Amino acid sequence: MSVPTLPNLRHLRALSLTARHSSVNRAAAEICLSQPAVTQAITKLEAELGTFLFERTSSGMFVSDFGTIIINRVDRALEILGKAIVAASGGSPDSPPRDPLRHITTAQLRALMAFKDCGSFESAANALSISLLSMQRTVAALERVVGAKLLLRSGRVLLPSAAGEILARGAKLAAREIEVGTEELENLRGYKTGRIVIGSMPLARVDLVPHAVTSLLRSFPDISVRITEGPYASLIAALRSGDSDMVVGALRNTETYKDIEERLLFDDALSVVVRSAHPLCRYESLSLADTIGYPWVVPPTGTPTRDIFHKAFRSRALMEPKRLVEVSSSVSLRAFLVESDRIAFVSRRQLHYEEHQGLVKVLPIDLPEAHRPIGVMLRRDWKPSAAQSDLLTLLNAPKGAADSHSQVISPVAVRRTRTGTSLAQG
Repeated sequence: MSVPTLPNLRHLRALSLTARHSSVNRAAAEICLSQPAVTQAITKLEAELGTFLFERTSSGMFVSDFGTIIINRVDRALEILGKAIVAASGGSPDSPPRDPLRHITTAQLRALMAFKDCGSFESAANALSISLLSMQRTVAALERVVGAKLLLRSGRVLLPSAAGEILARGAKLAAREIEVGTEELENLRGYKTGRIVIGSMPLARVDLVPHAVTSLLRSFPDISVRITEGPYASLIAALRSGDSDMVVGALRNTETYKDIEERLLFDDALSVVVRSAHPLCRYESLSLADTIGYPWVVPPTGTPTRDIFHKAFRSRALMEPKRLVEVSSSVSLRAFLVESDRIAFVSRRQLHYEEHQGLVKVLPIDLPEAHRPIGVMLRRDWKPSAAQSDLLTLLNAPKGAADSHSQVISPVAVRRTRTGTSLAQG
């Protein structure tokens, strides 16, 4: 497993302070290093990035255009880390210590990130190519500096504590900021490279995300795009830690994450769908009551579509169908629909190809309340790169969003903010 790369923290702080004061000497005094050490740190970073970050003059060090890009990201990374350290140590964000980063090392943060991702000291040590003893000592040293237990034993297993989760997440977000900064430097040089990771729920990965990504790659042909799938909770966890850049799909109605904002793309209507040879296809007029005697295939409990399923029957004072098969996979849902007489609430966008091929049909049942908001979920303080911004714009105008079964409501309107855990996708 690859552990996120995070440059030497002292070097990053030396860079940031030199930019702030336009002086190596003042930066050195503030960070408690010698002037040659700060100069060497900046020179090393410039060599790694392949560009000069400052214009050296007799009156001081002045940030270049390339330097402005990376220093903005470095400052964001250091701010994220500082807040995470304060939160992990149980301190108050309103009165943080003077220099929370002073005694933290990159090696310590990488050890914690590796443990969080790998799940054990042994696997984390292998990922970092260090000894098990060194791994254990490094994490123990970080705990002493932070003043909090970062790992707790649960039975025979060690798990990150709440403080460990906070600090590991902050370290990964900081590492991602630096990575995006290097991508922006490449873009300024004329190389449209980088990577975007998109967490996608069932509807979004049928056409919404593929159409937007295909359009993006016309402008950024060399960018790396990865689309990940999984339960809602795991997709949001990846977003919060910087492992993904956005999540696209059905928005939730609960406020469970303070650091996540939801942006509405469009409102998607759900239909009652069956296979084309289903007995109910013989009728030109139907109500929801006519479906009760048939088996259904439904998404997991707690998903927006499952909630709509229950409300539709209850609001009409109807007994809910009893013979249910619960699936979390779009592939399984399609299989049950096409190969049996089961019925489903589903978006026609999600079964566009099956409907076009005549495999499924939409029953003539009027359900005006059966719709769900589709949107994109982002980290609240996220600053997107140029490619990420373009992708958001493309998601705002999804192909077919204004067709007969999907009504566009508002271009990227902020829906709500949330904190906590949630349930599966749907």
